[in-house]
Amino acid sequence: MGRFFIGFFIAFIVVAPLAQAQNTFEEGVELLENGKIQQAKIVFSEYEDKEEAIDYLGDIASFNKNWDIAIEYYRELVDRKPDSAEYHFKLGGALGMKALEGSKFQAALLVNELKKSLLTAAELDPQHAEVRRALVEFYMQIPSIIGGGKNPAMEYVQELEDINKIDAHLAKAHIFKIEEEPEALQEEIERAIKVAVNNPDLITRNQVNFELGERAAVLNISPDEASEFLERYIANYGYKDLKSPAFAYLHLARIKASQNNRSEALKNINLAIDYKLIFPEAEKEKMRILQM
Repeated sequence: MGRFFIGFFIAFIVVAPLAQAQNTFEEGVELLENGKIQQAKIVFSEYEDKEEAIDYLGDIASFNKNWDIAIEYYRELVDRKPDSAEYHFKLGGALGMKALEGSKFQAALLVNELKKSLLTAAELDPQHAEVRRALVEFYMQIPSIIGGGKNPAMEYVQELEDINKIDAHLAKAHIFKIEEEPEALQEEIERAIKVAVNNPDLITRNQVNFELGERAAVLNISPDEASEFLERYIANYGYKDLKSPAFAYLHLARIKASQNNRSEALKNINLAIDYKLIFPEAEKEKMRILQM
């Protein structure tokens, strides 16, 4: 019995440091980059005094759509580093998603902090395209009586013209969508696709691949380019992307179906369903494809 305990103790003091070594911060980053998000979360939770860990935890909470938790992390980051445009932007983004998914009463309570966060981020970083995209959507959502509407939104579109032409066209397309101007919307999407094809380096965020592919698929334009954007989104999908690849596969299936490519359409719709098991929209699309 004594030998057992001695052997166990020796094994413990040898194995324990190895187990701890597996939970280093750098390995948490590696887990996250490899898509092992929940495992990475456990690691980062051991480093909550570290600014970068809080940032990752906020991103993971956003990925999981836990907006209250994400807001808590981002508020802490803003308190720690009030001159960071990125932290203000992330806080504004999480507040915006909570407002969007919650009640009108909740949205009303969040609007002032949301606006302040986005405006602060824009002021701190004159080249921040994402925050200007967010501000365009924000001003198009709130009534003109409290400062919203097309005019303030267009001011940020004009700034985007000098920062990133793709974002500028997508932002303008959003305005035309809200104003129910389908022809103008399609023109802006076509321009965005043309710029993206000729200047792929301007696609600085994977989400833009999804936006371009989705909008082209919905409008039934540029099917080959749309397919490439959606395939690129799926290939590069990670914790910073909030839209499930299931939706990219759904749009790919619709594109292939429109090209009368039944086998490719069926392959992609099955991938959509596999990725998101409860997906009525994809199930309906599959029935349509099977009848081709």
